[in-house]
Amino acid sequence: MKLFRKSETVPMKDQLINFLKAIEYRFEVLEDTNERTVIRSGISLSLGAADGFMVIHHHIKLVEFFAHSPVNIPENKRCEVAKYTAYVDSMSYIGNFQLNHQRGELRCKTYLRYSDEPVAQDIIRDNYFEGFTILERFMPGIMSIVFAGKDADAAIREILGQVDPTNN
Repeated sequence: MKLFRKSETVPMKDQLINFLKAIEYRFEVLEDTNERTVIRSGISLSLGAADGFMVIHHHIKLVEFFAHSPVNIPENKRCEVAKYTAYVDSMSYIGNFQLNHQRGELRCKTYLRYSDEPVAQDIIRDNYFEGFTILERFMPGIMSIVFAGKDADAAIREILGQVDPTNN
């Protein structure tokens, strides 16, 4: 008598595409090789349209979820923004903010490891949307650094709703 039934194996690419179809998001497969698959989608945030990428690294069974900011950081503000993103990373449970110091691009990244078992749609959803959630929540602080001349400490206090007595 067999007690365990082998669960159906669904390739990760199909699981991600099924997720995007289920939430009725437009997407395109940019690359599909034995090494990796790249799926592009996006979302409209209050700060503008943000691109999202799902990158499946087949050989190491890893999926990276990227949310790219529509805002480029000027070169003279990148060090202060980097300090700010380090604060944000220390407060985030999943996902992290990344600044490309050469190009000024911001992105948020989460990832998950997978096996041959199906991944719960909730896990895919949480990882996909977390990058966009971080962008939406913390981009106002970056904008205050870039356009209002604030430093990282003041920007993070403002985002957290802490009173800064030097602003009187």
